[in-house]
Amino acid sequence: MNMYLPDRVSHGTWRNKTITFPDYNRILDLIQGNLGNSKVAPDILHYLYLLASYSKKYFSEEVPDNIVTMNSEVILQYENMQEQTIRIVYPVDIKTQQDKSIYSPIGAACLGATENSYIYYYDEDRYNKAFVKKIIFQPEKEKLYYL
Repeated sequence: MNMYLPDRVSHGTWRNKTITFPDYNRILDLIQGNLGNSKVAPDILHYLYLLASYSKKYFSEEVPDNIVTMNSEVILQYENMQEQTIRIVYPVDIKTQQDKSIYSPIGAACLGATENSYIYYYDEDRYNKAFVKKIIFQPEKEKLYYL
């Protein structure tokens, strides 16, 4: 199954995303370390590579407060008006059900998105749309650059 269908997503999608330089470097390291790993779908690695390559990059101290960065906690609102709070993490940092890996469709879609914008992702054999209602916590805003 092709989770992200990169042929249907324009390059503009990645150009509208923003990440920090530390996240960029760590994502590239993750990709390199997982090439050929049968437990990680190649399409997620491809998507993350495109996201890292085409996104706008900021130093941690300069990233805007309205950007979903790694370890950010956000409230998503779905089309049925239900809300879900999630935290975007690296795969090794999953500790609760609220934690969503950047290797998951929803985690990858959230990374680099802005507050009050929509994300789109393919999961469970269908496209999904969610509204990034609020960023509850962003490490960079709290000057927690080590997270």
